[in-house]
Amino acid sequence: MDEIASKPAASRRKGSKRERTRAALITAAGDLIRDHGYEAATLEAIAAKAGMTRGAIYGNFGNRDDLFAEVVLDRWTPVTPEYVPGTSFREHMARLGHAYAAAARQRALVAVHAASFQLQVRRHETLRRRVAIQGRQIIEDAAQELLRLYPDEQLPMAPVPFIQALAALGEGLMAAYFADPEAYPEEVFVEAFKAFAGR
Repeated sequence: MDEIASKPAASRRKGSKRERTRAALITAAGDLIRDHGYEAATLEAIAAKAGMTRGAIYGNFGNRDDLFAEVVLDRWTPVTPEYVPGTSFREHMARLGHAYAAAARQRALVAVHAASFQLQVRRHETLRRRVAIQGRQIIEDAAQELLRLYPDEQLPMAPVPFIQALAALGEGLMAAYFADPEAYPEEVFVEAFKAFAGR
C-alpha cells in the first residue's frame, strides 16, 4: 500500500473483455490516486479516465471500497531482493536493505498521495479489513518463500513475525527517508537489515 506506482499497460491487456474492463478501471483508479491523491479518485473521475461510464464500475465492482481494495492488491508490490544462490542470510538481508533504499527513492515521488490513500483506508473499516486480509496473505507468502531459501534455524524468530518485523522496519525507514532523505542514505537501510541477521 505504500506504493501507488504504475504498471505496464501491456501486462493488463490479456483476458476476457470483462477482465480487461476491470483492469482498465483499476489502472485508472490507481493512476488518479498516484497523481492527485485519494480525494481526486471519484467514481466519475475514474470512469472518465478509463473512457467508461460509472455503470462500468458498478458492473464490475460491488462498490468503491471493492475497487480500491483491488487497487491496493494490484499496486502493493512487496519489496524483495533478488536471491543470489550460495550467499549467506546476512548477505541476503543486505540486499533487502538495498532494495528498500531503492524503493524509497522511487516511491518518494508519490509518497504524499500514497499517504493520503493509507489514511482513507484507516478511516473506512470495510476497506481496512479488505486491505488487512490482503496484507496478511502477502506476509504469509513472503514467509514461505524465505523458508524455501533459508532454513528455519538461521532466522532470528519465527518466519511470519520475522517478515512482519522486516516490513515494519522497511516502512519506517522509507517514511523517515521521505521526511529527510539526506539523513537516511542507503547504508542506513543496509546496516539496519543486516542487524536482523546478527553478527
